[in-house]
Amino acid sequence: MEFEALKKSGITNLLSAFGRSIWLPQGIFYWTGRAKKEATIDATIGSAQGPENEIIAGAPDKAVTFYIPSVQRHFAGLKSEETVPYAPMLGLPDLRKAWREWILRKVGDLRPRVEPCLTLPAVTPGVTGGIFMAAKMFVDKDEVVVSPDRLWENYSNIVERHIGARIETFPFFDGGRFNLKGMQRKLLDTLAQQPKALLMLNFPNNPVGFNPPQEMVQPIVQALIDVVEQAGKPIVVLCDDAYEGYVYDPAALQRSMFGDLCDAHRRILPIKLDGISKEFLFYGGRLGCLTFGLPSGLDVDRKALQEELDNKLGGIVRSTVSNCTRPVQSAILKALGQLDQVLAERQRTVDVLGRRANLLKAEFAKVSLPQLRPLPFNAGFFCFCDVEGVPANKLAEHLIEKYKIGVVPSEGGKINGIRIAFCSVPEKDIPTLVNGIVSAIKDLAAES
Repeated sequence: MEFEALKKSGITNLLSAFGRSIWLPQGIFYWTGRAKKEATIDATIGSAQGPENEIIAGAPDKAVTFYIPSVQRHFAGLKSEETVPYAPMLGLPDLRKAWREWILRKVGDLRPRVEPCLTLPAVTPGVTGGIFMAAKMFVDKDEVVVSPDRLWENYSNIVERHIGARIETFPFFDGGRFNLKGMQRKLLDTLAQQPKALLMLNFPNNPVGFNPPQEMVQPIVQALIDVVEQAGKPIVVLCDDAYEGYVYDPAALQRSMFGDLCDAHRRILPIKLDGISKEFLFYGGRLGCLTFGLPSGLDVDRKALQEELDNKLGGIVRSTVSNCTRPVQSAILKALGQLDQVLAERQRTVDVLGRRANLLKAEFAKVSLPQLRPLPFNAGFFCFCDVEGVPANKLAEHLIEKYKIGVVPSEGGKINGIRIAFCSVPEKDIPTLVNGIVSAIKDLAAES
């Protein structure tokens, strides 16, 4: 966007440097807006959707955003004292304790190792807000943040436009496996130029939909240990766990890598960012949590360290959003008290998305088209297809105009491809989706 109206009005001259630099890229929201108006198959939306009777027995066959009934009941039954008063800056104390227990439940047999490291989670305005708070606390202007090259586009808005740092990437895959050597090289190069590095790890990944196999977890952790040992400098690992729990391959890691990173090395500080948007299918609730995994070998009073971290985080919250919404915290606290029921209800959505992912793989397996290369996917809400010989934006435009199929294109550097949100495409439409993509590529290839 050129912001011609702002320039003509003279308001541009009133803007701060930040006000002049910030902008919303023509990305996911642009294509989602187009798809809502023009598409009959919408594979742009990053929320689980489909016929209500897929998740609720006896419900109508109408399209809804999937939800967890017991969470909705708790929200509807709140009393005034659970909704009206301000919430504490870092969240309701009982919710913070309950979320800590939720994390410990998720790490499973790693609990004895993780529990001594785990701080009390701080409530954030969604996982996005948690990413912003962590980046604001740990990244300086002009520093480098390291990430795989398949990343959520909003990272750039947060890290580069808000903070003034820059993201440098390494190729996500090396021969169909997570690129350990590329990650190590990029971190070592970064640490040669600055006193610490911040690494962003998003598993299951958006936009790829990949979670590493269980056998890869320890090599990833060891690779990071080797980096800090060789460089003699620390790294902060931001675990963006927004899609934790949505894994459709029994050989893949079934939980966050955060637990494996806890106490891995005194120079590795993992930070867990998770929340209710996907884990509790409550997108509009805008509630996340930020939790530190403090190494056990730190020679410091742990209670004092928790208080001082809380003070820092509280300063960010107070000066930005003041606090997070109390009604949502109250409802989620009640849901956490009935976790077995909540997870049983959520499993219906996990099962639906797993069937869609497996059907999508099967449909792609039938395709023999050199220009289309689906990347490995086994988790999350998305898959990503590299496209050769046809610009991704042109493909997305042709798909929506001729075939009424909405996808999100990605172009930049060595990446040219489309993100497919199978989370919002019913099973019956998946063969049509794949056939449309194949036909659209063939159309455009014939033109060139």
